[in-house]
Formats: sequence, structure tokens, C-alpha cells
Amino acid sequence: MKRYKNFNIIDKKDISVFRGLEEEVTFTPRTEVEIIPLRISKFGITYPNKDYYIKREPSPCFIIEYVVSGYGYLEINNEKYKLEPGDAYFIHPGDFCSYYADKDYPYKKYWVNFACDFFFTELLKAYDINDRVIRKIDLSDFFEELFKFEGIYISNDDLCIPASKLILNVLMDIALHKKNDIINTNHKIAQNIRFILNKSVTTKISIDDIAKKLYRSKNDIIRQFKKKYNVTPYNYLIDLRIDRSKNMLVNTQKTISEISSYLCFSSEYHFSNTFKQKVGVSPSEFRKINRE
Repeated sequence: MKRYKNFNIIDKKDISVFRGLEEEVTFTPRTEVEIIPLRISKFGITYPNKDYYIKREPSPCFIIEYVVSGYGYLEINNEKYKLEPGDAYFIHPGDFCSYYADKDYPYKKYWVNFACDFFFTELLKAYDINDRVIRKIDLSDFFEELFKFEGIYISNDDLCIPASKLILNVLMDIALHKKNDIINTNHKIAQNIRFILNKSVTTKISIDDIAKKLYRSKNDIIRQFKKKYNVTPYNYLIDLRIDRSKNMLVNTQKTISEISSYLCFSSEYHFSNTFKQKVGVSPSEFRKINRE
């Protein structure tokens, strides 16, 4: 790839500042641009120094950048993100953005600029890829294949079909990564709900309280927990309290009323009735049988 060693690249009209070392390959069309469905204009590797800073005006291109090592920052449409190794990000046509390197550990990144006038935006919507930053995704194979195009293809006319295949493949990889990330997130939510319930055997707590703690809706809390543990949060907590009450009935001198209050049942009647439904005998009968 061609290396740009000048720390002030002034011929890139859409970039206000550049500090670093860059390798890039540029492609130009032999035919009319409009008849090429997907056009890769350039791709490359950037090795920023600590003063690396780019402010981009809105352009007609999509840009995919992948952080290989180091750290950086992205500001896009008034949203700010910290970039870490394994993060990728999308810049869409029309986006206002700037990005810059961490002063202590400037990031190394792979990138590709391409234009697609009609179907790519619709595909992003169809696969619900709205996030500008995709965390912890491995795009090294994608860029390895992309960099192989150097020396094989000269113009966008030759590059269009293989580039389209490669870009669509990475889009599917991102969609699958997002789906798996949602599954993992929901798994963690269910675990967090269980942790809260386990700590709430002797304290009053409601589904609304849990929803507020985890910044989720009440219905989502119930749905995610039941999907993971095959029981509602309410019934899970009741089972915990009944198990605790069994131990207290056998091993303490507390009255049934005291146990009921300690385990946050609304009344002694509620406790006794629930206990009998779950265990098959009343609390007093359970105590008598097990003490004998």
C-alpha cells in the first residue's frame, strides 16, 4: 500500500487535521460512477500519533473503521464514544464526525471508504444495525481479504462484484454479532435479577423496584427472567422465602407470625396459606413433624 509519511496531509479536502502515518490504496472508476452499484474508493491502515485528530464534513461515503490496537475517541452527531481494541464503527453519508487518538496509547486502525447509492442503507435498516459503534467484534479477516485486492484490481469496474460480496459478508457478520450480543445481554439481565432476588429474601422488593434498578420495563424483567429460569421472579422469590421458613420453623423458636413478618409476607394468613400450597402441610404441622 502507498505510504503517506507527511504529518500534514492537506490534499484531503474533507479532513481538517491529520497527524500520523497512513498506508492506503485508491480506486477510480473507468466508467460512469452512477452505473457501479457499490464503489470502494479507498482502504488502508492508519498509525496515528498522539496528536492525531480528524474532523470530517458530511461525505457521500460509508466508512467502516476497525481498531486493531490502542485507544481513541469518536464524536459522531453529538454522541461521544471511547474506542478500544476490537471495536468497529460506521460512519454514514451525511454524518458530522470527528475522531482522535488517546494521548498515551494512540490507536492503530484499518478502514475502508465505499459508496452505495441505494441498497446498503436499506439493508442496515432491515437488519436493525443502527449503532454507529460495534463493540468487541473481530473484523481482522474482513480487512485481510480486503487488502488482498491491492494489485489485483485497478478500477472500481473490476472491483465492484468482489467488493460487494465482501461488504455484504461483513454486514451479515455484524448482524449476527449484534444478535448474539443481545442474547448475552439478556442472559446477564436475568442473572442480575436473580442476584437481586437472592438478596431480598428478608426485605421488601417489587418487580417495579427491580425494573428501576436495571433500567428495564416491568414486562421485560418478567420475560427475561422466565425465559432463563422457567419461573417468574415473584414465584422464585416466594420459593426462596418458603425454603428459608422451613429452616426457621425447625431450628428457631420464632412464632409463625414472627417468621411471616421476617420474610416479608403481607400477613400470617398469607404466609400460612402459601406455605401449605407449596409444601402440602401448614407451618405448624411442618414444625411438629420435623421436630418430632
